[in-house]
Amino acid sequence: MEDLELPRPVVVLSPHLDDAVLSCAHALAASPGSIVVTVFAGAPEIHHRGYNSRTTGRTYAPDALEVRRREDRTALAALGARPVWIDLLDADYAEHRGERPYTDVVRETLARTLSTLAPGTVLLPLGLWHDDHVLVATSALALALALGVETVLYLDLPYGLALPDLVEARLSALSRRCELHEIAIGAGVDVDKDALMRHYESQYRATRRNARRAFTQTMRGGERYWRVTRRPPTGTEAASATPDPGPVGS
Repeated sequence: MEDLELPRPVVVLSPHLDDAVLSCAHALAASPGSIVVTVFAGAPEIHHRGYNSRTTGRTYAPDALEVRRREDRTALAALGARPVWIDLLDADYAEHRGERPYTDVVRETLARTLSTLAPGTVLLPLGLWHDDHVLVATSALALALALGVETVLYLDLPYGLALPDLVEARLSALSRRCELHEIAIGAGVDVDKDALMRHYESQYRATRRNARRAFTQTMRGGERYWRVTRRPPTGTEAASATPDPGPVGS
């Protein structure tokens, strides 16, 4: 399998404040100086008893997210990466997202962010199971391809190891619209993923509890990547727009 050297700067789109390290630790280690953009890193100014508050022990939502941001900063520093946090709300705070369709909000925010960062490579999630992962995947793929930069999908971990049928369904749906080539990134780089994930103290036990077997496999590596290119248009397809990946899962 081809081991791809990523054109820089490398930008990894991470739905939450741990997904990039869970899913792309080897790619980040192989590309020091990478930028990890966490899309849902904001919080409403409310007291809350959802997932973020339970795992961090902070009922005030901004305090809970600050705990998670500190963890993310420490883990990414160990990989030589730097964080960019977008103040959008994850599904834990979905009722506070406002009336405007959040798909539009995410797409427009990512378009501005990618334009500002001017990446050479964009890594984005395959888009499995979790609504936030699907939202980032469906919003970002067309944007990355339109920029004409190296575009790479990564397997959402640990979900992708726990739900192999969903992975195959997603790849099948995408392959009808794009060219997909599985590649290796950072295969020869030594990464202690378990040590990196322990920086996410609030998330380590909760993630392991939710998918114990897949979590163990994730700590041993488990990463998969696909290079994405536009499928060459033929006939009436020549006038079609950038492929829409379409939602799969959630």
